[in-house]
Amino acid sequence: MKPTTPTIDRERSRTDRRAFPVTDFNYHSVAPGRSSGRCARTTDLSFRHISREYFETEANHYFLAEAAVFAAIMLTAAVPLVNGAHAVLHLARACGGY
Repeated sequence: MKPTTPTIDRERSRTDRRAFPVTDFNYHSVAPGRSSGRCARTTDLSFRHISREYFETEANHYFLAEAAVFAAIMLTAAVPLVNGAHAVLHLARACGGY
């Protein structure tokens, strides 16, 4: 239930007003009825056990695909690096430093 705010009485003076609005606190909390849910099963599985289970079952399926994508990204990044090194060598030869 939302708290209610009082209306301002125009006949009161400015000094007679309260600093904060009066709210209505006459509400009752609702007690939950009988629940049909069951308690969650707690286990003592550590993070290491969970990750080991993941890597044993699911990670092997995607390894080849992820390795191929990783190799493609590395080749894509290597091409500008090799091109940049070639340009630096060409500049050093043109300037007579090498």
